[in-house]
Amino acid sequence: MDRTRKPLIVGILREKSITGEKRAPLSPPDVKWLVERNVKVEVEANTQRVFNDSEYEKAGAVIVKNIKAASLLVGVKSPDPPNIIGGKTYMIFSHTAKGQKNNITLLKEFIRKNVTLIDYERIKDQRGKRLVHFGKYAGICGMVDSLYYYARKLKNDGIFTPFLTLKQSWKYKDAEDMRKGLEKVREKIATEGLPNEIKPFITGLIGRGNVSSGVQEVLSLMGAEEVHPRDIDRFVQVRRRDAKKIYMIIFYREEKIRAKTGKRFYFEEYLEHPEKFKSNMDKYISKLNILVNASYWDAHYPRMVSKHMLKEHYNKKRFRMKFIADIACDIGGSIEATYKTTDQKSPVYTYDPSHDLYKKGYKAPGITMLAIDNLPTELPKDSSESFSRLIREYVYQVAEHGALNITEHVVIPAEIRKAVVVQGGELTEGYKYLEQYFA
Repeated sequence: MDRTRKPLIVGILREKSITGEKRAPLSPPDVKWLVERNVKVEVEANTQRVFNDSEYEKAGAVIVKNIKAASLLVGVKSPDPPNIIGGKTYMIFSHTAKGQKNNITLLKEFIRKNVTLIDYERIKDQRGKRLVHFGKYAGICGMVDSLYYYARKLKNDGIFTPFLTLKQSWKYKDAEDMRKGLEKVREKIATEGLPNEIKPFITGLIGRGNVSSGVQEVLSLMGAEEVHPRDIDRFVQVRRRDAKKIYMIIFYREEKIRAKTGKRFYFEEYLEHPEKFKSNMDKYISKLNILVNASYWDAHYPRMVSKHMLKEHYNKKRFRMKFIADIACDIGGSIEATYKTTDQKSPVYTYDPSHDLYKKGYKAPGITMLAIDNLPTELPKDSSESFSRLIREYVYQVAEHGALNITEHVVIPAEIRKAVVVQGGELTEGYKYLEQYFA
């Protein structure tokens, strides 16, 4: 440790109340872990947080109405621009690194107020894999919520399924309670079967990262078997009477993308020249019951499902897809029909591809869509404990070394140094490209 520096006091931020956010970046046991290593912790009082203030107090933290002495401020979501405290170091999800239009004002304010910004999304290993995330729980909650609303959409059409026994994710006590609910569905499928109208039941999944792993966990708990995309045509024909099983298809790069020229897919070429490729999902969407999008996307890459694609297939006789869960929540992005994000109060809307119209809820004809952008807060305790275990060492490293010029502090892990978006009142070298969005 550089003895000329004083350790930073860690402050746990109070999340914005209007979001219904219950998660916490650090759990009481991990706060205790920090305190035992001589890192002081302040916690902004909050009755909405999944962990009580008294739990943090017992762990050795000081409860404050507003941040006082803390310099390293740790949160989940970004603060509103007027509430940013100048001169501090923030560790949050800022959602600025892709130049997201709605967060440019936030980014400018971090710069203006001389804040050091560490973005969790940018903490990655040498292969580019994210090391800090809530992704698994986004996938778990997103899949359970999707099955819940899918079942009610079918019920509205007079079709009853075993998925009706599921609750919304936020109504389960915890992940274990949810697991028991999913196993009951598995038993009902095995004993009672599925209605003819949805056989064979197939969930298609775009993506294979952390979010995808959560989706797969839910489907596996219900006994889902994996089918390869290349077999889908024959599979649907052969398994039409298969009532007592459910299936999932995971679309990898070579299945979800094809070259516009018809030549073979090469990932290196795709990264260098994405404009030469297009979505391959038109081969599959009509055969799925539910499509889940859990994949990273930005405007350089082709959309996976365009409105034109949906319109082209929607009125065909064998079109089966009633539901899309866009867990990635890119507005007008990979799933073009995602026109807004949703929340617990109004989780779904329905898109009519024939007329390019949207209606609230799931009862209208069309494809019902879920795009909740804070899904992990539906299992706040489990997701917070998991997340806390991922970040506590990083928090400790920054705090213990009193690091203010993090990018130049070689003792700090490289993955943290590379995740610093703003420092010293300006964008760091790796994020200068964001200046193009300031105009």
